[in-house]
Amino acid sequence: MELNDLRIFQCVSLNGSMSEAARIMGYAQSNITERIRLLEQELTVKLFERTNRGVLLLPEGEQLLEYATVILAQIDEIERHYKKRPIRIGTTQTIASNYFELSEVISYQPEINLYLDTIERLEAMYRKKELDVLVINKGTSLQTNLLFYETIGWLSTADAQNVYLISRDKECPYRKMTLSLINPQTCKIVEVDSIYLMIDLIKKGAGQSLLPKCFSQEEQNQSLLFNEIKQQVSIYIVGNEKNSELVRLFLERSNGLR
Repeated sequence: MELNDLRIFQCVSLNGSMSEAARIMGYAQSNITERIRLLEQELTVKLFERTNRGVLLLPEGEQLLEYATVILAQIDEIERHYKKRPIRIGTTQTIASNYFELSEVISYQPEINLYLDTIERLEAMYRKKELDVLVINKGTSLQTNLLFYETIGWLSTADAQNVYLISRDKECPYRKMTLSLINPQTCKIVEVDSIYLMIDLIKKGAGQSLLPKCFSQEEQNQSLLFNEIKQQVSIYIVGNEKNSELVRLFLERSNGLR
């Protein structure tokens, strides 16, 4: 049995699909199917029940998934210890802007590398073992733990136009919160691609946005008004216990989060 067979098995198990595992891992589906067949042959058990919608773990498969999860996590730790590989953290542009100060990231020990992208792409990278930890603010099919609650509110200028600026990403929690608090049928809404463009528009009085409090505390934004609301946004972490604890410590030291 090869370690990569366990990684393939884990990916198929978590996604419930040979084709999806092939897409995530960058293999041909026939390769994934053959590796699973050979793994079942080697272990002399059936690991999956094949269905028209994908695959379902059988009891023997559930047991192997428990073993594989522990083994692969330990392999990652061994590689990190002896190769001194940085902890690879995936997060969104907004979270990075608020909680991962570049100077802190560069000087922090143990060394960390930061990857910014959409949650969908970060999740795919995590499943392919290209990331060690995810710090995200919306739902995922991966197992998550609550990291902290984020204070949010309306960010604007005193003479802001009566326009609501929201992210074009329909899964963005700030967008969803905004739409739940206003009447989308009667309010003027403008969708924006970048958080930096959004902040620039706010400074120009082009509208207001529901954003984390951290943005109002940045020196260049302190002239803006921030009206806190009672609702909060949950920030989640994905990763094994050791890596997650290291990220928690980084955030506590850098931002005073508890």
